[in-house]
Amino acid sequence: MDFELSETERLLAETARRVVARDVAPVLAAHPPDRALPKPVMLDLYRAIAGLGYPGARIPEAEGGSGLTHVMLGLLDESLPPVLGFSLLGHESTTKRIQMSGTPEQKARFLPDLVAGRRLAGTAASEPNVGSDPRGIETTAVPDGDDYVLNGTKLWITNGPILDTTLVVASLGHDASGRNLITRFIVDREESPFESRAIPTVGLQQGPLGELHFRDCRVPKANMLGEPGDAHRSLTFTWLANRPGIGLFGVHLGQKALDASIAYAKQRAQFGGPIARFQLVQEMLAEMSTLIDASRLLCYRALALLDRGVWCHRESSMAKAYATEAAVRVTNLAIQIHGSYGLTKEAPLEGWARDARMLTLPDGTTQIHQLIIGRELVGLRAFA
Repeated sequence: MDFELSETERLLAETARRVVARDVAPVLAAHPPDRALPKPVMLDLYRAIAGLGYPGARIPEAEGGSGLTHVMLGLLDESLPPVLGFSLLGHESTTKRIQMSGTPEQKARFLPDLVAGRRLAGTAASEPNVGSDPRGIETTAVPDGDDYVLNGTKLWITNGPILDTTLVVASLGHDASGRNLITRFIVDREESPFESRAIPTVGLQQGPLGELHFRDCRVPKANMLGEPGDAHRSLTFTWLANRPGIGLFGVHLGQKALDASIAYAKQRAQFGGPIARFQLVQEMLAEMSTLIDASRLLCYRALALLDRGVWCHRESSMAKAYATEAAVRVTNLAIQIHGSYGLTKEAPLEGWARDARMLTLPDGTTQIHQLIIGRELVGLRAFA
């Protein structure tokens, strides 16, 4: 059991941190923190990150991608500001889904621009009445000539307001046994126009999150991805990697909060000395550090298992649930250590806390992941 990074992994992480400091952080700082970044700015950030290989991270090099391992992808997730990481995660997982299930023609048409980060992508699965149970999809796809006609609303879609290509999960109806025949369509916004609106949130406010409306949206039949009813495998595979990735966004926030808290505790003097010497302050710092380390280890364990070909439902859910809840706890402890200063918008603490709170819900709530962990432990489903 080796907890050390390889030389290649270490160099990738170091390079990612340099790129973020040089090309990403100044751009984020130059734009309002409470408004979604405009599409041209997000595309500029994608170009800055493209050299690290994120947009096509898990696409084999033979198909024009980066061929990164899951652990290497996790190192990028931990290095990136979560507001950009979330956008890239939604883009990369959509690109991987097209690569996994697409025809040669579909891959030749869509992958080059997506892998290069020239066009933005996202998967449209969640709906107003559908979240953790994708088998309840209500968006319909009805054949009509050479097209399918899509009708429905998609909610909480990463990159929604600015994406060019979306993977829409839709229903072809029910078979004789009552099974909902779920399939996916690659929808090009120029070819098949649809409406979208931005959704303001309490955290990750510079990120593009949206609602998509498909009203008699005509999509060529050639854009159906895979076969009816086969969506579960590729969606699940990418979810297994997304979950520890989101956990590592929490590690990123927690580490920043811990670093800031240690520096502040050493500098802030009360009762004739730095508050860092107070036992209760040290207790909070110790808890923060332990939560961060435990989160990091859980996340990389899940990613390492995926690299070994293990479909690690339990470990992936553990990583996501634990690390995101830990990020909430760590950022709140950081506010406590900073006292009143931590409550001001002049300090970054309250923003990190709001961002951390956002992480506990996407790609499965903490409670859904607890049920998945329970299912894997006892072999009984709390939901079917």
